Amino acid sequence: MQTSQAVEVVTRHVDAAQRDLDVPGIAFGLLRDGELLHTGGVGQRVLGESEVPGANTVFRIASMTKSFTAAAVLLLRDRGVLRLDDDIAEHCPWMSGIGIPEGFHALTVRDLLTMQAGFPTDDPWGDRQEDLAIDAFDAMVASGVSFARSPRLVFEYSNLAYALLGRVISSATGIDYRDVVHAELLEPLGLSSTRFVAADVDAAHLAQGYAPTAAGLVPEPFTGPGAFSPMGGLLSTVEDLAHWVAGFQNALSGVNDSHPLSRASRLEMQTAQKFIGTTLTRTPSDDGDDTVYVSTSSYCFGLRVSDDIPLGRFLSHSGGYPGFGSHMRWHVGTGWAVVGLGNRTYANMSATLTAAIEEIVAGTQTRAVESELWPHTISAMVIVESLLTEWNSDVADAQFAVNIDRDFPRIDRRADWQRAAEALGQWHRGDRAIESDSPAHARWWVESDSGTAKLEVRLSPESPPKIQALTVVLESAS
Repeated sequence: MQTSQAVEVVTRHVDAAQRDLDVPGIAFGLLRDGELLHTGGVGQRVLGESEVPGANTVFRIASMTKSFTAAAVLLLRDRGVLRLDDDIAEHCPWMSGIGIPEGFHALTVRDLLTMQAGFPTDDPWGDRQEDLAIDAFDAMVASGVSFARSPRLVFEYSNLAYALLGRVISSATGIDYRDVVHAELLEPLGLSSTRFVAADVDAAHLAQGYAPTAAGLVPEPFTGPGAFSPMGGLLSTVEDLAHWVAGFQNALSGVNDSHPLSRASRLEMQTAQKFIGTTLTRTPSDDGDDTVYVSTSSYCFGLRVSDDIPLGRFLSHSGGYPGFGSHMRWHVGTGWAVVGLGNRTYANMSATLTAAIEEIVAGTQTRAVESELWPHTISAMVIVESLLTEWNSDVADAQFAVNIDRDFPRIDRRADWQRAAEALGQWHRGDRAIESDSPAHARWWVESDSGTAKLEVRLSPESPPKIQALTVVLESAS
């Protein structure tokens, strides 16, 4: 899909959301491969005024703050200040009274990061706790909190968990959580419009949040900061958040940048840690050939990963808060990303932008992954294709790992490849994207006027690696 078409798609979805969900104003951005391609806005920054929100309008981003908190934790982990498997009471002794169910292990930093501490889901309670004083929060924790289940059993979304992480960060560093995020992330990245305090934002750029009542939409007062700021206290803009999303996309694509968090840790933030669930949607069709859409999701570190069939992998996080709703989402296979901010309580930016980016991705061919493969894997693909053109035992002797002929007799393998070659005739590598589940693995297709064949190769862990598995499967032949 061309950029102009993608802009039309996201604009159409945002326009519909602003109208159908009665959101006073929405600002949005469209990115690809870490580059902000387009920003836009609809509605009003403040009801009764004419200004349309845009790239530099500041909204509360709510739970999207959790990605900043998680990044701060990993940054401190990388410096040796804390470990993810530390008992949280090692850093905050008063947390020893938190009330873990008898007979179960202590809570760790990792348990909080991955939402598996056993706390009950606390929306919307947590959204009204942001300005809770630190002393009052510590006293509440020290006297014990309620557990829905024993720790480390299942995922359950928890704002309390991220409030606790904020206290761990402060105690481990001796610096207020908000100052750590500002000094270690916001300032180095140049996110100059991202703040914890609404009063620090130029009023001319601040979006007013609104709450629905029987009498209509009314202004929602700004709160904070306080003990729950780590779970949802940040205010930001489309432009700043696009830069934040770009850092994750750069890590995926291997682009060198000056991000304060290492590429390895940004990749770790985007890696599934705790399974959330699977959803299945069936769309009936008149001819009986129903379309089935399957998505599995897991929580990472301050982010959520979804593996969708047939669209592929998405990373995201939403934010919902009194007066505001937000969402950021990016697709691994095509590099498209969207950010959206609305100024109505729990404005469903997630559904809006998910629908938009899915439409964009569906119209975009997933790109080949050569840049993610080992050079040896790319070379092995050429070798495998040469064997399809003409089987050469000397090449096989030099390139096959020791298991190959033991797993399947060489004479039978050669016969299979020769039959495939005869069925295809003159073939060429197809345009379909290369698939891979590891730098040492590739799956791709070759085609001809006579048919299509799927090729696959997997390399061994030796140095240099050798071919430990290779297959050819005729998928169609005339």
